[in-house]
Amino acid sequence: MMRLKNTMTVLGVVLSGWLGLAAAAAQDLDAAVTIPSGSSVSDFSCGKASKPSPSTGTPSASTPRESVPSARELGAYAKFVATKPPGLDRKLMAGFDLLDRRDDPRPRRFAFWGDSHIAAGPMMAQLFDAIEKNNETVGTRFLPPTMGRSNVRLRMLHDYCIGEDWTTELAFKSSDTLMVGPGLANRVVTAGTDNKLWLDLRTKDLKPQILGLQIVYRPTATGTTLGISINDGPEQFVPLAVGNGGTGFLAVNSDKMIYTIKMRVTKGTFVLQGFRLKYRDPPTVTIDVFGLPGSTAQGWAQADPQHLAQALHGETYDGVVLEYGTNEGNYPKFDPIKYRLDLTVTLQNMRTVFPEASCLMIGPPDRGVLDTGGKHGDLLKYARIHKQIATIQQELARTFSCATWDWQAYMGGPGGNYGWAYADPMLMGRDLTHLSMDGYRRTGKAIATSLGWLVPER
Repeated sequence: MMRLKNTMTVLGVVLSGWLGLAAAAAQDLDAAVTIPSGSSVSDFSCGKASKPSPSTGTPSASTPRESVPSARELGAYAKFVATKPPGLDRKLMAGFDLLDRRDDPRPRRFAFWGDSHIAAGPMMAQLFDAIEKNNETVGTRFLPPTMGRSNVRLRMLHDYCIGEDWTTELAFKSSDTLMVGPGLANRVVTAGTDNKLWLDLRTKDLKPQILGLQIVYRPTATGTTLGISINDGPEQFVPLAVGNGGTGFLAVNSDKMIYTIKMRVTKGTFVLQGFRLKYRDPPTVTIDVFGLPGSTAQGWAQADPQHLAQALHGETYDGVVLEYGTNEGNYPKFDPIKYRLDLTVTLQNMRTVFPEASCLMIGPPDRGVLDTGGKHGDLLKYARIHKQIATIQQELARTFSCATWDWQAYMGGPGGNYGWAYADPMLMGRDLTHLSMDGYRRTGKAIATSLGWLVPER
């Protein structure tokens, strides 16, 4: 248990009124609250039901009867082919440069959207590490509301607890336009249920780093009240804005650094879209990671771009990355014409929100076919689809001033996944869809090299 000096302050709620956004028809409401800190901080104990354990390893074959085809069956495909990281057009990628023309560091904000490949952590960790190797400080500015989702790891959280009654609205699964923040998802819960949400925002060595945070939410017509506690201090009840649209922002401050924040819904329904973090010592570079297992680029197509821009509260990114394609290629009857149309809407919405940002599209990795009962079928069934997806991405990228990073080509082209599966160490997961931990680390370093954040390895 860590002791903190307890200085009581007066709880204050300041409503600044509705703020009009030129880009949106709706309005948003800013509010601020100062909550006294507690005198001690203890580790969380929230029970199994309140804290699903994210997967951190590599998925195995879906059934015991499915396995990687033998090297004899694969022939030349079983040979690992080492390739260099793809080169990128530096003019298109200027927003990703860490140094200015005088070779001096400059503040940079980046965001990555994608599926399980970036959500689980090991690949993105290499990008954070690459920034630090440039002697830059790096952190996360916008924390999505996806804590507790399977196979999602959020770098900013030392720990968390989330009640089992929270539900999730996913833009990529929506049949209609959905008002979401940059996480492309809403987390929803009502009063009278297991609705707690606890966040431990300390560093991995248990040091404080957060001065305050802003809760980003969607106001409801009937109103919502939150019970909030800072550093195990007394709970304060805070009413949120009432509305039928737009974005609400509640700035939470305290008399001390924020180690932990505990929230629960005491009235109404709460629609959470994320948290904007305020550091004591702001990092030079921030990387916001919006990874959702199972997601497709359709999440961008179904998101309301005006509402998404509102949730960023006037901030933008120097560089944005869209990493999609694996789940689109999983459909039994992949339709390249429909995929092209859907991806066009995705990129239109992205450019509506980020008209000036440098943009990089990362295509799907190569994918193999498992043996089922001694039969593997067409070894390139998915590889050919992924090739089509990468080609369409490259064609559309030119229209929207984006660069592309061909992940499949980096793995050696169609069929290259089998060589990664037989590499030492093994670079492909046993499902031949996801990579191993070593494979993700290798890919993360390659992306960082292409971005100019790492010196190419000899």
